[in-house]
Amino acid sequence: MSQGIWNRLQMIDRRIIYWVLFIILMIPFIRPLGLPVSITDQTRDLYNGIRSVKEGEVVVINISSGVSAWAECLPSLVASVKVLNQQKAKIIFWTSFVDGQLTYEAIVSKVPSFKERVYGTDYVYLGYYAGAETGVAQLAKDIRSVFTADYKGTPINQLPIMQNVNKAEDVKLVLSSDTGDVCDYYIRQWRVPYGVPVAEIGIAMIYSSYQPHYKAGILFGLSNGSRGGAELEKLVGELGDATTTMDAINSSHLLVIFCIVLANLGYLATRGKK
Repeated sequence: MSQGIWNRLQMIDRRIIYWVLFIILMIPFIRPLGLPVSITDQTRDLYNGIRSVKEGEVVVINISSGVSAWAECLPSLVASVKVLNQQKAKIIFWTSFVDGQLTYEAIVSKVPSFKERVYGTDYVYLGYYAGAETGVAQLAKDIRSVFTADYKGTPINQLPIMQNVNKAEDVKLVLSSDTGDVCDYYIRQWRVPYGVPVAEIGIAMIYSSYQPHYKAGILFGLSNGSRGGAELEKLVGELGDATTTMDAINSSHLLVIFCIVLANLGYLATRGKK
């Protein structure tokens, strides 16, 4: 009898495993589990840096990640903006991606505290800038030479948030959300010449490339894709999309480990027996 059980453990129909995997993956999307996630120094420093912003200080959020990177970058941006709104910081958004406006709109829709803030006074979206690193360098020197109005067409001089802001020295810190190397532009054109603190919120693929900058103290923080987003959500105290993603990934990995252990137990129990 036991021999038959061990044999069956090695011959479970793959369709059963697929259905179990499907159910396990669906559970976090219905209700996030909040499985344990350790907080890295990079994420904690990012969070602490954002928390250090005082009321009325200006933060620039550069959006250089589009819809295709929402799964990895958007949760970290949402968590960061929630903290900035709690701190009553003034936030300037702009983008170097053609679909960056969609990311900005997604952030606003996912952060309820924007209902208590005034557009043009507490936050603004200036829109798209071209020129890659040349554009970033010019923004550091003279924002009005790049943006004459916000994305709605309101002249920049009519926006209260921009009254005393026109160059890098007027900004407390920069958060750059990237799928490539745009953060390098802010390091070279904002951090090094003007001393403006910069942090990277990027996809997991580029996380390792910014580790040297973080360890050298050039970047004050890093967020590592969905994992970094889940860590920030834990620090903020509000579970979100990144926590759901990590719950699904971790649950599926646990299932795979369980199946491997089960199959090996079956093999060991029947080894050498017909």
